[in-house]
Amino acid sequence: MKDLNAHLMTLRRPGLLVRAATLACDTGDAHRRAKRRPVGKLLAEEEMLNAARIGGGLGYSPTRHVQVMSAILAAARAVH
Repeated sequence: MKDLNAHLMTLRRPGLLVRAATLACDTGDAHRRAKRRPVGKLLAEEEMLNAARIGGGLGYSPTRHVQVMSAILAAARAVH
């Protein structure tokens, strides 16, 4: 899954979001989410959440963004 790791290296997200996702990645919830949903769907959802964050959308949920990011990080860690 080098593509996933390469993709993660190119993401530019706020430090607080990344730190929260990294901490949440250590929970069992993140690993369950990573197993339940294909990585492609998680990445697509994260892109939509990030667009909503940048655009100031009313539907943006920081909690959901951290959940999705932590699941992506858990999936990347599972490959190693």
